[in-house]
Amino acid sequence: MHTRPLAIALSRQRALPYKLRRSLLKRLDPAMLADFPFECDFYGLRFRGNIVNYIDRLIYFCGAHEKYMLHFLRDACSAMRAARPGGFTFMDVGANAGNHTLFMAQLADHVVAFEPFERVRSQLEENIRINGLQNVHVFPYGLGNEAARLPFYAGPESNLGSASFCADHRPENRLLGELEIRRGDDVIAAENISRIDILKADVEGYERPVLEGLRATLKRDRPLIIIELSQKTRSTMPSMAVLSRRFPERYKFFSFAHASRDSGRYRLQPFIFGGAQLLEDVIACPEELAKFLPLKG
Repeated sequence: MHTRPLAIALSRQRALPYKLRRSLLKRLDPAMLADFPFECDFYGLRFRGNIVNYIDRLIYFCGAHEKYMLHFLRDACSAMRAARPGGFTFMDVGANAGNHTLFMAQLADHVVAFEPFERVRSQLEENIRINGLQNVHVFPYGLGNEAARLPFYAGPESNLGSASFCADHRPENRLLGELEIRRGDDVIAAENISRIDILKADVEGYERPVLEGLRATLKRDRPLIIIELSQKTRSTMPSMAVLSRRFPERYKFFSFAHASRDSGRYRLQPFIFGGAQLLEDVIACPEELAKFLPLKG
């Protein structure tokens, strides 16, 4: 298509907001948004994806998916290393194609990633391979509060990140079959993982079983914890009291008051359950680390 070079040039103009570029591209070359394999720079690494998928599209357009979250993780990791000497481990539950895993592989000593969905896990493993990363261990199953095989519902090609173990998470999801989950504490013990410093769990409504299955590990290690609070997750933890009981004692809770997908700038605020946002990230910080928590970046 004769407009493709112009469309590619426009898509790379990161001085323009993402939504504006996407809107212009939709008019100029809509076929590019439907299928465009790419390889791009990702914080000094290489990332392979396809622009049709939402997460990949943000990496292509903005340099990262949830760039504000990655910048927060960078700042938190730096601050926590000073407070917690020794090897630093990042745990990514629901790793998808590797946005958070790849980023943290350059900051943490060890990354343990869990992804049961082969469609995106193969992309994650390919991105690890092309970058020669040696400190990432990918587990081909999900985490929960039991060892089982459960129905898994895959998202469409346009939003592979919406895949879930919850049947009613997204109406467009379709049953793929049964995939494996394991109890988190059992995996930590069997793999002899000595300490988790930061845990990120984005599992599309299945966050409560993940936290429950890691109860002993969370009590032992008291990591910084980040979970996605979707409508489905709220239905399983419908109050602050129910939510807070999934965490060890003496944790403080925060959310993003400002979060830019374009610049990566962020500002935290105390988390208030029942706010107006239908989808938000909750950051749970042990009280003893609260003074090290980066509130703005």
